[in-house]
Amino acid sequence: MKKVLSILLIMVVVLSTFTACSKEGGNTDKVKTLNVVWFTDGKENESFKKLASAYEETHKDVKIELIEVPYGDIESKIKNMINGKQTPALARLTNLGAFQNQLVDLSEYVSDADAFKNSFGEGLKFVFNDKILAAPMDITANGLIYNKTAFEKAGVSVPQSEDEIWTWDEWKAAMKKVMENSDCKYGLVYDKSAQRFSTLMYQAGASMLNKDLTASNFNTPEMNRAVSFFKELHDEKITPDSVWLGSENPNELFRTGQVAMHFSGSWMIANYKEAITDFEWGVTYLPKEVTRSSVPGGKYLAAFQGSGVEKEAAEFIEWISQPENNAIYCQENSYLSQVKGNEKLDYDYGAEFFEIFSKELAATGTQPGSEWGYQAFTGAVQGEVRDKLASVLAGNITVEEYLQDMDTLFNVTLADLKEE
Repeated sequence: MKKVLSILLIMVVVLSTFTACSKEGGNTDKVKTLNVVWFTDGKENESFKKLASAYEETHKDVKIELIEVPYGDIESKIKNMINGKQTPALARLTNLGAFQNQLVDLSEYVSDADAFKNSFGEGLKFVFNDKILAAPMDITANGLIYNKTAFEKAGVSVPQSEDEIWTWDEWKAAMKKVMENSDCKYGLVYDKSAQRFSTLMYQAGASMLNKDLTASNFNTPEMNRAVSFFKELHDEKITPDSVWLGSENPNELFRTGQVAMHFSGSWMIANYKEAITDFEWGVTYLPKEVTRSSVPGGKYLAAFQGSGVEKEAAEFIEWISQPENNAIYCQENSYLSQVKGNEKLDYDYGAEFFEIFSKELAATGTQPGSEWGYQAFTGAVQGEVRDKLASVLAGNITVEEYLQDMDTLFNVTLADLKEE
């Protein structure tokens, strides 16, 4: 009996000591781990880790761990984790549509849902059916980069303000003059991308879908104008056929001085900073036809249902989306910001270029972001939009046939998506 009592007494002492030690050292059981599935284009992981460490310093109950995967594997990795009952807390995404039914509605957890939603400007679509499904981490804009040396040699001035923006005809005339009076063989190289082409479409007053994204709006006079103008640029040899009808790299054509302008986007600023040494270059405003427009792109930070740490994940998204934190991330990685107040950031290089891109986004209506935010749709059709447009440029089909083909494709795709 005494032996039993002695054993029990020892167990009580040990348990008491362990409990005391736990209290002195902090209760580790209360620490919540936020696993973040992450892909990196450059050094974004370094910036994110630095911000995560700062968050952990003031939130001792949270630990943030990155699961880094290649971009091409991001969706399959997340799906495998969900199927394996290891749902991640957070993920960096470009496509919300793939997980729209599995994402946390942040409005249930952030301190003020309306204030949070309104803290972002127009651009990437992140509110679906009144649910805040993510926060835009960074944003890109389509835009126009030009060979400053060639334009100066030709005596052609580019627009210096939003009051001087070219019409399409003025833009074409300016490029022709530079071709005639400089060493540039071509006036414009244009990324082979449906998203990049769509900029002209919106500038013409056209759109892929109607306002509520339920039916095609492709077969219209406005769209005919956009496609016809794009074909004119190729037919008149202002734009080389080798990109859209071949496999030549548009970046290479521009940085070797063969082309006066590159229709690309804000992500090229960091690239051309290092790659171009033989001439001066800059960014100017996009032209317009009926209206001004760019097209937004970028990445989101989203939280997942079923992680067990939905509240903590949402609170972290709210924190990292604050202007001062988002500014650090965007500045360090040469990104535009969709957070209000961050329209003009203190970049190490090209601040004046980023400001122009930011103004282009501010002048862009809601339709481009809504359409390209409907990624289940755009992901299904953009290959055909691009490839059949190339067929128009090659003269294999007419503009009218292209519009009709895409109109049919769009309505069939929408019907299929509705049935899913």
